[in-house]
Amino acid sequence: MKEKQNKRRGLKLISLLGAFLVWLWVVNVADPVMTDTVEIPIEIQNGNILTDNGLTYEIVGKKTTTVSYEVHTTNAYRIRSSDFRAYVDMTELWSVTGSVPVKVEVLSNASYLVSSPVSKTTAIKIETEPLQTKRFELNTILKGELADGFQVGEIKLSPDHIYLQGPESQIGQISSAGIEFSIDDLNSEVSGVSIPRFYDANGNRIELSNRIEKNCDSVDYTMEVLKVKELTLDFEVTGEVTDGYRFTGVECEVKTIPVAGLKSALASLNTLTIPGDILKLDGASTDVVKTVDISKLLPNGVTLAGSERKEINVTMTVERLEDEVYLIELDSDCFVGGSDEYVYRADPNRVSVRVRALREELDSLRLDADDVLIDVSDLPEGVHVIPVRFITELDPAYEVVTVGTCSLNVTKMPDGPGATASADEERTTEAE
Repeated sequence: MKEKQNKRRGLKLISLLGAFLVWLWVVNVADPVMTDTVEIPIEIQNGNILTDNGLTYEIVGKKTTTVSYEVHTTNAYRIRSSDFRAYVDMTELWSVTGSVPVKVEVLSNASYLVSSPVSKTTAIKIETEPLQTKRFELNTILKGELADGFQVGEIKLSPDHIYLQGPESQIGQISSAGIEFSIDDLNSEVSGVSIPRFYDANGNRIELSNRIEKNCDSVDYTMEVLKVKELTLDFEVTGEVTDGYRFTGVECEVKTIPVAGLKSALASLNTLTIPGDILKLDGASTDVVKTVDISKLLPNGVTLAGSERKEINVTMTVERLEDEVYLIELDSDCFVGGSDEYVYRADPNRVSVRVRALREELDSLRLDADDVLIDVSDLPEGVHVIPVRFITELDPAYEVVTVGTCSLNVTKMPDGPGATASADEERTTEAE
């Protein structure tokens, strides 16, 4: 049994060896021609003819072609896709159909080929459209928040713009360009390098196609970080109001303003003064309202912080003065410089004083005999009309307009004890 199995194995080995020898004879002696294919990309030749005329182009459909070639079986392993080149010459573009023929060129190992290679794609379609070049100013998109008490300052970009060139339809989809970087918890200047990004009209990011070229791939940036500080407003008012009126003060809905700047610029800055050449009262008889652009009053290197409005309204209040007449009852202490030989009696026994001031100030004013003085020195016997002097120094808010006169009756002091008593009684009566 074992002998039969061994004989069968031997016959099989002999059969395999015979088949191999036959194949080897066929390959090495007959060497038949075989057909094979490779897939290679289609190159564009003379594409500058279109770009020089303001056009861009794109291959419609496949950008590769299948190249068929014949080769002897023994040389088939020598042929690679890199031995061929497929291309289209844009000078042969037929504008009516937009097609251009595909050509194949053998780059190497041509001696092993039995015949010329053939492209299964005889022509490709080329789609053209206007070529557009557009400039975009670079914006900055900041991610995160600065540390408390600080604000974004000047941002410098290099370059600050970028040029894109490509198909008009694709360039038209781009609305803006910019860079993005983080500012989280920063409290000092920051700088770095960022890649330009592109956005549509809704702010959505757009990835550029390989048909769009840009003139730079990165942007250097530097950003100042400014300190924020509150400044108290101060007001300088100049000019005079119309007679009969008084400037009574400044009213403003804003008491302080936040400003931003470098620490060195804000170190000695605590107030912001609105100067008198802005706040003028010349000839005013009513309230004067001035709209002031605060930003124009700030020193170099200091700006308004945040989104605060630049303009504020300043009201200079002007009020009308009123006159009030006060009647002062006279007493004996009002007379000075008198002689013991005479008796002095005012008739009527009061004097009027006209004072000008604001209404609320007049309502609070009180006058009495201590505020006036009547000089009776060297007056002879008889009736005299003499001025009354107002001797009290009032607050500058009050203006003494007029002080009335006094009709004074000067009589000789009677002689004798009875007369003396009568004169004393008369003086007491006058005083009362």
